[in-house]
Amino acid sequence: MAAANVSVTITNSGVVQDWPEGFANALPSEPWLVVHCYPKQEKKLIGALRDKRIPGCIFFQRRVRHYPGKGKQTSLVPLLGGYVFVSTGIERKDDIYATRRVVRIIDVSQPKELARDLGNLCALMNRATTELVVRPEIVPGKRIAITEGVFAGCSGVVARRQNQLELVVNIELLGTSVSVTLPAEMAELATS
Repeated sequence: MAAANVSVTITNSGVVQDWPEGFANALPSEPWLVVHCYPKQEKKLIGALRDKRIPGCIFFQRRVRHYPGKGKQTSLVPLLGGYVFVSTGIERKDDIYATRRVVRIIDVSQPKELARDLGNLCALMNRATTELVVRPEIVPGKRIAITEGVFAGCSGVVARRQNQLELVVNIELLGTSVSVTLPAEMAELATS
């Protein structure tokens, strides 16, 4: 089948997978490690981390493909290219490497900032119904807080586009960000 016959639709695009269940609802401020796994090994790594009782979370984007005459296929695609966030100290590095699915483990020197960024990303992921876009980190700009609508309570950095705002949540440790577009009237400048 030619790729031109496949249409891709994004619906409730954000999926936060955490272990144990509910972990992402109250992320600890420390300790944290960022695990970079081999391509297409995220789900197997998550299973191994669960078995070892190492709590964490990962972010997926839901993709729905419609095939003419054959229905649709839904899949979860990693949002941040193989990065898994685990709440454990360096004493568990050997256990993580023992999964044989890890390229490298990144020490987190500012765990509270990472926990804040991950919390913002969880809020964005759980509310997003439009396509999420991952790009290099956007440093310039103003921090905003969303005051109404489904994104109320989210904060991030804004880049203005016509009458729309692009809410950007930075994951500073990885040098990346995730963004979503929303009406400008839903935001105000954050106080902190």
